[in-house]
Amino acid sequence: MTSQLPLPRRSSVFRDDEPVVQSHPLLPTARPPVFSERECWDLNGVLRKPVNQHPSHMRVPFPGLAPAMNLLARELAMIWFNPRHPALLARGIHLADDPRVANTVRQRTTCLRELAAFGADQHLPELVSRWATEDFHRFLAHHSNPDPEPRLVDHIVVIKALHRFGRALADGGLEEDPWPGMSAVAVLKLPVNGPLKTPVVNPETWFPLVRAAWTYITVFAPDILRALDRWQAIEARAEDIKLPEADRRLTAWLADPASRVPARPPSAQTGQEGPVHWDLLARMVGLDADRSNLFSTTSSTGRARRAAVERIVAAGRVQYGLLPELLEVDRPAEAADPGTTRCCPDSSGARPRPCATPATSSWRPFR
Repeated sequence: MTSQLPLPRRSSVFRDDEPVVQSHPLLPTARPPVFSERECWDLNGVLRKPVNQHPSHMRVPFPGLAPAMNLLARELAMIWFNPRHPALLARGIHLADDPRVANTVRQRTTCLRELAAFGADQHLPELVSRWATEDFHRFLAHHSNPDPEPRLVDHIVVIKALHRFGRALADGGLEEDPWPGMSAVAVLKLPVNGPLKTPVVNPETWFPLVRAAWTYITVFAPDILRALDRWQAIEARAEDIKLPEADRRLTAWLADPASRVPARPPSAQTGQEGPVHWDLLARMVGLDADRSNLFSTTSSTGRARRAAVERIVAAGRVQYGLLPELLEVDRPAEAADPGTTRCCPDSSGARPRPCATPATSSWRPFR
């Protein structure tokens, strides 16, 4: 008795040496993974990473999948990354020119792994595109006890893609859509417009916020730009100099009646004067504060320099931040906080900024 040999598998429509991202803007030194890479497509350094995402969100892994499922996962990922790929168009699959981001593709390939795990537990065919419609319904029911979870939307998108993209898949995909004519949201019977998670912000709160924001643009912009110019000039003069030269410069700077010591403003609670901004003062004297601590409290010479500066402060020669004078405005009566009184370099020393930001319910202008 002779048995019928299985038909040879179709090869993928995507070449092994094809870059996996062809529809996204690449970073200058990008080296995209190619389709034949079976373990993981790492897109760190290839695509721009959103600031609110971890580097792991830029990796599309394919672990623990059987060879046929691994190929299927890579094919689907390739389609989501490149919806206008010539191979798709040649097979009559016309998708919107809207390539998916790495994190979305990563989440969807994770759905394939969950489907494979369910299939192994239920003794279903290894390749999900060989499942019957009832098998997908059972998968959904298994994960909808007692109610469907919104995260199942991606699972249904993936399952429907097996039918939608079938002509471009090596195994031919699903012959029929398990939920024809229904969106994933409709399949799960999820509300189209769910309840708001963020409370509504009352006009009494956001009107002052908008006015304060525009004040920084229409009123305080000249001071902010002057502070930026001042900071850039200070940065350009900063040098890595020896302490004897630093002492000479500090002595000359303190002797100039026009010099004002940068300090933090008085405390709104106690009214006491704020401390000297020592790092900024070192830069104003011309020293690169990143490389030497001119006003160290651990040495007698550092403490002596501090004492000389504090005598100048006691005489009233002080300014709050980068500029000696800032525009003064009257704040509305409803302003409940003391506002900001200076413009300083940020914590990284990169550029000046107001040392406080607008609150949601009050003005915070320079005073």
